[in-house]
Amino acid sequence: MHRLKSILLTLFCAGIILGAGYLVIVESGKKVLEKERTLEEASYEGASSNIFYGKIEDGIEVFPWNYFPQEGEEKVLGAYPRFQETFAIWDNGSEESLKESQEWYLCRLVGWATETEPREVWDWCQRNQKSFMGNMVMVEDAPISWIYFYQEMLELGGKQYQVRVACSEWNIISFHCAECPEGQERDRDAWKQGTEKLVQVLESSEEELEKYFNYMVFLRNQDAATVVNLNGEQINTYLESLHWLENILSKSPSKTLSVPEEVSEVLEAYGYYYTNEAKDKEGDSSKQAVLEKDGEPGYSYQIVELEDKILLLMQGEQTLGVYYDPITQRFCGFNFFYDY
Repeated sequence: MHRLKSILLTLFCAGIILGAGYLVIVESGKKVLEKERTLEEASYEGASSNIFYGKIEDGIEVFPWNYFPQEGEEKVLGAYPRFQETFAIWDNGSEESLKESQEWYLCRLVGWATETEPREVWDWCQRNQKSFMGNMVMVEDAPISWIYFYQEMLELGGKQYQVRVACSEWNIISFHCAECPEGQERDRDAWKQGTEKLVQVLESSEEELEKYFNYMVFLRNQDAATVVNLNGEQINTYLESLHWLENILSKSPSKTLSVPEEVSEVLEAYGYYYTNEAKDKEGDSSKQAVLEKDGEPGYSYQIVELEDKILLLMQGEQTLGVYYDPITQRFCGFNFFYDY
């Protein structure tokens, strides 16, 4: 009888543990995936212990795109965010100045992703009535208040690119720009090679990626799409983040990467340093060494295979998504996730 009670007690405790674990996974997944659908396993050999893999069924959208209005759903046309409002006021404070400033900001991001001059992106959008600010769609029923969406196919340099931008009122929370593949089938060999390269980068650049992760968290928490550096120059912080990712991907795994100068200036201007060796010359103890490496990484990676790209989830106290095209072997955007 005593042995039977012990067995029953063990089974009862195991049930509680498994049930609690399941609920944690489901609730966590809701923050990233729509409709509580779980990831399918996609195993790779030789990966480090903090890299995990998954696959999302075709057609499933990640936040915030699961709030993009479908046919017949309520939406607002003609509205646009205000992530450059502070800097537009420096000019003349007009709405036209704000729209132009934000239009140019996004043209620079798309120009980087398409290897095209920003002016060419601007001209194409204006000529084809596809401007970012003029074609935003706003939804009000979202967990972080209003969300503004832009989704369009742009033709630049003889190629077609899918551009998707989502903004909160004061920040850019999702940006994706990648070349549209020809035909329906992706080159699976190229896909595999691109994924293997991504894994190598994750395993060899943990310190640099940790700095990048903390930089992006800073931009999200501060709604800092633009900041002023030590010389008083306006810095497109998300453009710098894309340059940083490109540098991480292109460097030799054995080479120690230096912090991009523009990024370093951005953080220093706001009182943040990369290492404990950086001292505040004024003796201000409030300066924060937030981007230093302290022991093992405090986050993990999840490589999630979408229909036509990879979403690299960097998960710590917060969650950041980075889009990666394994065919072209390029990072092609970012995505912030929110707890709600």
